[in-house]
Amino acid sequence: MRSRPDLNKLEAERQVTVAPTVENYMASLEHGGPDEETVSVITFSIGFRECAFEVSDAVEVLRPRPITEVPRTPGYIKGILSVRGEMITVIDLRARVGMTPSEGGAASRILIVTVDDIKAGFLVDRLGGVKAVKAASVEAPEADAGVATRFLKGVIASPEGGTLLLEASSLIWPDEQP
Repeated sequence: MRSRPDLNKLEAERQVTVAPTVENYMASLEHGGPDEETVSVITFSIGFRECAFEVSDAVEVLRPRPITEVPRTPGYIKGILSVRGEMITVIDLRARVGMTPSEGGAASRILIVTVDDIKAGFLVDRLGGVKAVKAASVEAPEADAGVATRFLKGVIASPEGGTLLLEASSLIWPDEQP
């Protein structure tokens, strides 16, 4: 036969309050409130670096598909592709920032961004996801970030290491443009 729980004992356990600790208080401050400014970013990998664009720049993500090569273009431009009737320039992001060109693996994606009504697709090695980061965690880029500072808005500081927040407009325009 099962014993019935003591209802008075259960009710007393539910009513026990715990005094707040310094650790709980500090954790609640770190969490931030509704007034804290955040930035939504979409993260991805190029090589071994984690990078991100602001979500406001991103339009959509595509699986790799055949790209039409265009002669006499810079080496970082893979070519063009048609997305619902619109021609989009596809840029190998690794090659654009000075890394070895992408080989386009199974996890590769084409991240479409828009800047001043111009759309471009960036070939990335792996898509991470969308997350909100504290605006205060975005630090000024340093010269030794592994990517030219002209391509960076900042570095998102985190315990795992920094995520490079890229400037889409500087990546789209050729180097001789402003």
